[in-house]
Amino acid sequence: MLIKKPRIAILTLRNTYTYGGVLSSLKVAYEFASAYFQPTVFFLGFGPDVAMRLKKLKFTSTAKTLSYFGMHCVEIGAQWGFWEPGHYWFTRSTWKKYLKDFDYIFVVSGTCIAAHPAQLLHKKYVMWIATSYQEDRAERVKQLHGIRALINYCATGIMNKLEHTILNQASYIWAYSAYAEKDFAKKLNKKKEIMSRCGYPIDSNTHQVLDEHKEEAIIAVGRFSDPRKNIGMLLRVFQQLYERNNNLVLYIVGMKPDAETLFPFIDFSSFKNIVFTGQVSTADLHHFYQRCQLMLITSYQEGLGIVGLEAMYYGLPVVSTDCGGTADYVINGTTGYLVPINDDTAMADHAHTILSNTYHAQALSFNAKQLIAEQFSKKTIYARFKEGLITAYPELAEHFESIDQLSEPYEHRNNRPHIHSTHQP
Repeated sequence: MLIKKPRIAILTLRNTYTYGGVLSSLKVAYEFASAYFQPTVFFLGFGPDVAMRLKKLKFTSTAKTLSYFGMHCVEIGAQWGFWEPGHYWFTRSTWKKYLKDFDYIFVVSGTCIAAHPAQLLHKKYVMWIATSYQEDRAERVKQLHGIRALINYCATGIMNKLEHTILNQASYIWAYSAYAEKDFAKKLNKKKEIMSRCGYPIDSNTHQVLDEHKEEAIIAVGRFSDPRKNIGMLLRVFQQLYERNNNLVLYIVGMKPDAETLFPFIDFSSFKNIVFTGQVSTADLHHFYQRCQLMLITSYQEGLGIVGLEAMYYGLPVVSTDCGGTADYVINGTTGYLVPINDDTAMADHAHTILSNTYHAQALSFNAKQLIAEQFSKKTIYARFKEGLITAYPELAEHFESIDQLSEPYEHRNNRPHIHSTHQP
């Protein structure tokens, strides 16, 4: 028996990077949606082929379809792209045209702003988001100057009001972490039943080979051109660790910061033992996880910190700043350690303890893998998606059950518990 799958629009923010938390989450959401819906991804574009370009006297924008990492997408060009409050307002007629046939809308982004088209069109939507608008950009804003700083100053109040409106018009919100959930709760006027902590699924089908004879190496992963990642702390901590063991190597995986950022650290004796790998493939990243003994996260703020979850799946303890979302899985003395932001000595001391005590490191490694299996499996996260979608769209309960029954072996179908919605349309 074939079941017709309804269409679902996935609204997100696309950037020029080919990795990162938003892209990883988008892939997860698209995979989930493909099992139950016909998904199409929508995002605002700023490229010269679709967006307004005043220097070229191009006063209109266009839209185009494309494939992005195997996902069916529609890119809608921006108008007046420098003015963030108008990113979706100026193109609302185009969004109305493309979203008119979608009854289900799933927003996947770092902040809730990607939901603005659905909010403008008074459509029901659910959101899987990581952090508040201001928290996400706090460190980047500090580096703005001149006209960009003035524009940001003028836009801030409008964007804060917009965020409040979008959060309160959502039909359901999955927060990445307890930290994010608490932050969003402060902005919600209505019942908190429309929000829950979701987390992020770690694919247990990924080929995992744990090597007992690892390198004397630690790893940090992220877009280190972003000041939010706090690479200065990372390099200072590694210098302290290197002074205790000059065989230690630091692999920094991801976008390398500019020369100006690195200049104050190039005279560190440890600098020669730092390997900037740049962006690597998923397979190569997993290879680095297998080679290293420990992960460091030095961020000022993380909605969750997906790379920490990935590292723990491979048995790496994590020492992280207490920067928000990492507190969901970095448990002091159990899976790693949390330290205050920019407390270099505390991070170096905890890291050294793990690196120099094999028994302790093995215990942390075992606990880390156990936590991932119990709380961050794909099955667990997908169940949370379905619960939230049923809260927003009660008619989906029967649809999910029908699809799930078809995907199970015949002998198991009659033993499945039925999904019931406790919410009225």
